[in-house]
This record gives sequence, C-alpha cells and structure tokens, in this order.
Amino acid sequence: MNLRVIAFLMAFVALPSLARPVDSAANAPLAERATLLKTLNRGSSITSNNQQYQILPGVRAAESLAREQPQQTLTRVGGGKLIETKGSFVVFTAAQQSVASVTSINGATSYPTVLNTRTNGIGILPGTLSVKLKNMTSAAAVATDHGLEVVRIFAHLQTAFYRVKSGQDVVAAAAALTADPRVASAEVEVIEHIAVPY
Repeated sequence: MNLRVIAFLMAFVALPSLARPVDSAANAPLAERATLLKTLNRGSSITSNNQQYQILPGVRAAESLAREQPQQTLTRVGGGKLIETKGSFVVFTAAQQSVASVTSINGATSYPTVLNTRTNGIGILPGTLSVKLKNMTSAAAVATDHGLEVVRIFAHLQTAFYRVKSGQDVVAAAAALTADPRVASAEVEVIEHIAVPY
C-alpha cells in the first residue's frame, strides 16, 4: 500500500479524537466568572456610547504598576478576589460596597466599574465625563461650578471633557451636569475594551 494512503487513513482515524470537547478544567475560569457575575449587587443604570450599563458597587479596578503581577496589584490596593484583567487594569471584588467614585488610598487609585447589560462585559469608569455644552464660553465656569477638572475642550465639537476629583461620584456628577441649563448632554466615559500591544 502507498505510504500516502496509509498516512491519510491514520489522519482520518485520528480526527474523532481531535473533535473531543475541550477539557472542562480549561473552561473553569469562565464558568467561575459567570457564576460570580450573577452574585454581584447591581446599582443604578447608565448609558454610555449607546450601551446600557449597571454600576457594580462591589467591584473595583486598579492599574498595575510596571512589571507588577495581578496578585501584587491586589495586595497593594487591598483588593479581594481577582475577576479579570483588562490591559494593565486588574478588576476585583471590593471589601465594601461603594459609590461610583474614583478613590485614592495609600497612593493607589481605585476606579468604579459597570456591567454591560447586553454583553456581560465589565467596564471601568476612569472618572471622565464627555459634556456637550450649549455655549463653549461657559466650559471653565461649568467645571468650577461642579468641582470638576477640565481635561480637554473641543470648541468645534461643542464638547468639553471633565474629570471628577478623588472621592467624587462620577454618576452623580453626570446627573448634576445634565440638570445644568448650560449643558446639552453629559455622558460618563466607560472603558470596556482595551487593546493590548503584542
């Protein structure tokens, strides 16, 4: 018999073993994450970038330092259970339920998180607000009146980007801005997808 025919037959016989289901141990982290997400408390709803999110008051995110492993980041920020990593961010359960504020403890910044109600993806709230203003001359006054820091102003887009101060609730800040007659709209920035360089 031709060697090519024998090799083909051996490959054909091996195909069913390649089609076996993936080892359940490999899927364990995904199943554990899904179970954990079901148990988390949900807070108020927000819309950002045409996506619906719910605040996760018991979940926080912190950025890892250079060459720092996720577990080291958790130890540094006093975090609980690791849920996932997003680029340089570590998403974890927090010991206490909190409002949607960016906080700084012992030099480490901790960010609030949200859950995308459609995809079940976790997003990070970096404390930035995208605000459409009715008149751009009021950009600095709006920031001062709401206790915000001006990040960038794009006059040609009628848009200003503001950042909340440490301890300030970003969702409450967006609601207060929306109620301001100088503001056309205010939206909380959500970082859900982070590109990781190769």
